[in-house]
Amino acid sequence: MSKPAFRVFFNENKQWVNIYVAKDPISFKRKNQCHAYYIAAETRKQRQGLFGYIYLSELNFSPMAHELVAHEVQHLIFDWVLTRKGMYINEKNEERIATMTGEIARRLWRKYERWSKPRVKRITPNRRHTPRKTRKTI
Repeated sequence: MSKPAFRVFFNENKQWVNIYVAKDPISFKRKNQCHAYYIAAETRKQRQGLFGYIYLSELNFSPMAHELVAHEVQHLIFDWVLTRKGMYINEKNEERIATMTGEIARRLWRKYERWSKPRVKRITPNRRHTPRKTRKTI
């Protein structure tokens, strides 16, 4: 899995997480001993750029798909809060963090739904092409 399936942006679109989706859930589970996992990016800035990676087995085959995504998004959020210097979860920022968690999950599912749909090429009906009348043809 070298190229991510898609990216999910958060923190006012300043940061993102790359999402990788395995095409073979059985070998993913055998290799990783789990259905999904989150890891932090090797190098990252506190407030912008790539923040981490979420690896998922093919979600269409999993009866626990929503729970898996919620679980991995929660790992991402905890990691994000822990990397912010001086930030603790309290009454003042609790709603912001909860809203951001919901937003990341919503964006992930919307991108996944778009990514998983088969790409159908548009076939345009055969139209009779009439050449334009230019000075040379007149």
